[in-house]
Amino acid sequence: MSEEVNAEFVDGLAELFRQSFPDVRCLRCGYADFYILPSERQTFIMGEKEARPTYLPVITLACIRCGHLEQHLSDPLRDAAKPIEIEKPGAPK
Repeated sequence: MSEEVNAEFVDGLAELFRQSFPDVRCLRCGYADFYILPSERQTFIMGEKEARPTYLPVITLACIRCGHLEQHLSDPLRDAAKPIEIEKPGAPK
């Protein structure tokens, strides 16, 4: 991904988060405002004979208040039904 990210792209990522997690809050302090840090991560597929690099678009949320970082792969986030329901521990699946 280019060092220069266009504002329309970042706005699209913010909207993706709003649709996916309407009440998103920082996992550490509960604050609701974040910086969005789009990037790509190079990774390798596990289990294949010939490891080949794969680039995965990663969206990082950074809490404006405490700086806690939370990362999501953007492709699975785009593909998930909206809003994404939070599973409660011990609840039947």
